[in-house]
Amino acid sequence: MLKIILILSIFNLVNNENIDIEINHDYLDNQIEISFNNFEEKYQEYQDYIKYHTFNGEDENIIIDKISKNLKNPLKDKSKFIVEYSISVGLDPYLAAGVMMHETGCYWGCSYLTRVCNNVAGNKGSPGCNGGSYRKFNTLEDGIKFAINKLNSYYKKGLTTAQEINPYYASDKTWYKKVNNYINKIKNS
Repeated sequence: MLKIILILSIFNLVNNENIDIEINHDYLDNQIEISFNNFEEKYQEYQDYIKYHTFNGEDENIIIDKISKNLKNPLKDKSKFIVEYSISVGLDPYLAAGVMMHETGCYWGCSYLTRVCNNVAGNKGSPGCNGGSYRKFNTLEDGIKFAINKLNSYYKKGLTTAQEINPYYASDKTWYKKVNNYINKIKNS
């Protein structure tokens, strides 16, 4: 942009002073093209950053901070992972964290299921946690990914709120209200 202003200033000077200057148009065209290409490249980098580091216009670092303030360990240490993975698959990170907060109790102190079996969303299945019906995961990251992917499967079907997901996810008809309470706590922190 500065180059264009400078070029226009030179043209203005030439016209006002009746100075005869030979202008290399090929050189100027080349410089303008280089500047434009650089602008396009930087704009694309910015668009990529926005796509992978924000959700609904909110920077991921702000979301990470809000979620981290509301979780207890071991989930608190995974706030960044929760947000980044949620955004990478296109899921609302507040919804993911709200479900995890409700299912794990990690707002107060994490459940046995979370601490011992890395299950962050009350998911049932095999292998069972200590022979029970709730699923055990090898790592906390595995449990988080599974929970986010499960929520995202509903999200992709257009079920984007806890209330819409409730009938498919939990037998408790007021589950969504509890999840929404956690979402609101996070957003308002």
